[in-house]
Amino acid sequence: MPRLETLELTITTGQRGLNRTPGYAINSHEIQFDTVQGGTGSGETLEATGSPQSFPHSLTLTGPDEGFWDIAHIAVTLHAGGAPYTVHLGAVTLDSESKLNLWYERPPVLLDV
Repeated sequence: MPRLETLELTITTGQRGLNRTPGYAINSHEIQFDTVQGGTGSGETLEATGSPQSFPHSLTLTGPDEGFWDIAHIAVTLHAGGAPYTVHLGAVTLDSESKLNLWYERPPVLLDV
């Protein structure tokens, strides 16, 4: 398992926004992002960066304290051993009981022979 140095998120909010800045949890420990730009209101885009410097068994985005948060799109860029790689996630709705998985192992290198 590679060490996660940095994660960068770009989140586009859908119809229902979030009334606070989200955080993330690594190995069930909730952490605030190091830098945040933009917002999580309806139709807004948030850009956030975290530098956990840890070996993640789990990495999740926290949902709202109450109500719902509609996410239209998320781009997650992971800097974890080697060149960074980006994972794109489609629409999802989070509530107070939900967490969204953000940890995706680097895809294997494919060779065309």
